[in-house]
Amino acid sequence: MTDTRPRVAVLLTGGTIGSGGRDETDRLDYVDLALVLTDEQALPLYRFPDHIDVVTRRFTRMRSNDVDLTVWRRLREEILRIEREEPDIVGVVIAHGTATLEETAYFLQLTVPTDLPVVLVGAQRPPTALGSDAQTNLASAICLAASPAARGHGVLVAMDDHILCARDVTKAANHALDAFRARAYGPLGEIDAYGQVWMYRKDLRAHTTTSAFRHVLEDPAVELAQTEIVPTWAGSTPRLLERALADGVTGVVMAALPPSMSPAPVEAAIDAAAAAGVMVVQSSRASSGRVHHRRDFDRRGLVSSDSLSPQAARILLSLCLTAGFDLAQTRAAFATH
Repeated sequence: MTDTRPRVAVLLTGGTIGSGGRDETDRLDYVDLALVLTDEQALPLYRFPDHIDVVTRRFTRMRSNDVDLTVWRRLREEILRIEREEPDIVGVVIAHGTATLEETAYFLQLTVPTDLPVVLVGAQRPPTALGSDAQTNLASAICLAASPAARGHGVLVAMDDHILCARDVTKAANHALDAFRARAYGPLGEIDAYGQVWMYRKDLRAHTTTSAFRHVLEDPAVELAQTEIVPTWAGSTPRLLERALADGVTGVVMAALPPSMSPAPVEAAIDAAAAAGVMVVQSSRASSGRVHHRRDFDRRGLVSSDSLSPQAARILLSLCLTAGFDLAQTRAAFATH
């Protein structure tokens, strides 16, 4: 008998959702134990939806604090390979550690030219712990990836029953189960207790098949431009910015004081960097809200981060520089992606 169920590929990378603790009470020290479960240990702990044909594949066994551009590029290639070679797959789930989940999601959002639903999911407690959210989150992510309603929405994040946009998602708490939230404009929808997907809005910014960067990294020889995030605090000096420039970065994201200001000596260093041809994005350490493009940014040659977090802005800036964008093109990219 032919299996008519929708087929979803689950890529296992590690992180809390794939880690084990010392015992069922361990929902904290497992981070230092760093025990990423094998497939034989992990898979019996999950419960997959009966109405979906789930294919699990081991992609990596690592904590997400070690995720880097190499892993991102491999994920991009694997998603495109699945779309090209396995037309029976209707969606892809990436089980990922929560430390860098939002950055992986936004990188894929900007660089993977596909309409195939791609859903990232993690957990705040390991599947070996009492009260773990790993099982529910993974099952919900699989339901989302299998749903036709997810197609065309770009890369999504499924956490705590919420459907979050890769551009807007952030980890807002260290240990709470509802740690992942939308920075500015709220969830796109939700997955209910029956596994049904309810979409209420859509990300209208360029992404996946409409992204200006969908082909920038296709050549393995192309390296992502070197950029840095420079934090700012009361009384901070230009030292960190100057160090980044001395190391040869071509772009900087300032995680400035809200709503995007820095102490006067840092502002002077920012102006000097911009005048020297370094692309400077004015971001903010605030947890939400747009950094508006003020008139003074035109005079100073700066770029507004819009509503992106500093870490998301760094990814977009790196891609702009890798693509050879000038100041006007970079400003346009931040206004449209």
